[in-house]
Amino acid sequence: MKNLIIFILCLSITNVHGQLNKSIWKSSLCQFGAGFADGANQAYLFHYSKSGLFEKWNIKPNSVAWENKWAKDENGNPIVGQERFWQSSRALVFLTDFHHSTRFATNRLNEGTLLVYAIGHGRKRKKWYWYLADLGIMFTAKSAGFYTSYELIF
Repeated sequence: MKNLIIFILCLSITNVHGQLNKSIWKSSLCQFGAGFADGANQAYLFHYSKSGLFEKWNIKPNSVAWENKWAKDENGNPIVGQERFWQSSRALVFLTDFHHSTRFATNRLNEGTLLVYAIGHGRKRKKWYWYLADLGIMFTAKSAGFYTSYELIF
């Protein structure tokens, strides 16, 4: 909650001067999502049994979820090296388990942030400390997302 208050204060104070990137809200929303996905991932990896939500949502623990990317023999045992579906152990591994899905979401949202920020920048030149303000706002948004998922939800 403290991070969210700081985030809102930073936006309200710095928007007065109009030096922030015009897409700071979109970039911050991407960073909030990236932080949320990362927090969910860390809760899954380190607090699976404490949460109870993962079992409720029928998400397998990471110790057995890795098996989802491999084909199974007639006894239900994974056949390591034989993919369950095309690219299930490589490019499409994010479709197989919660850990890889949240890592995928975090990385794509970080990349999306960069893209949105770059498009919003345009050709406008500004002092170096305004870039730090932009980064501070986005970092706070990512921290707020992480806190929301890791501490409040899971």
